[in-house]
Amino acid sequence: MTAQAPYDSRAVANLLLDAADRRRLHLTQLSLYKLLYFSHGWYLADKASPLIIHDFEAWKYGPVVKVLRDEFAKFKDRPITSRAYKLDIYTGHRIPVNPDLSQNDRIFVLSVYNAYHIHDAWKLSGMTHERGSPWDLLWNAEEPTGRLGLRLRNNEIMRHFLHVSERFRLS
Repeated sequence: MTAQAPYDSRAVANLLLDAADRRRLHLTQLSLYKLLYFSHGWYLADKASPLIIHDFEAWKYGPVVKVLRDEFAKFKDRPITSRAYKLDIYTGHRIPVNPDLSQNDRIFVLSVYNAYHIHDAWKLSGMTHERGSPWDLLWNAEEPTGRLGLRLRNNEIMRHFLHVSERFRLS
């Protein structure tokens, strides 16, 4: 059975990693997190609903999903050569997270991948730092926000991508 949004961020990450592999390209942590962020942001703008269930946090180089950071930290700045796993609480074993998105959502994520994968990780990171972006407003806030883990709110991400969509279109 195919899942419906919102998805485990590891499933969408694995879809993006598979897409890169099919093109014989490599994704680093930085590029993966940004491609996931753009996928999530455009999905929010298009569907008014989140693509993934996990929160993005504002980190030094842009939005990051901590569960993915925990999974892929061992790669540092090298290409990611494995897939995200999760703990099966019934068996106690780690199992791969299948990228079982609906066909429409798979097409959507791959269209975002196609639009953004041409940029290197640092360009993607810079794009998330755009003045007035959710990351910028939180990371550079003069007053403490009190948000645990500097979490970016979906409504702020959606508002940003709706504004961006007036200037840029995916297709």
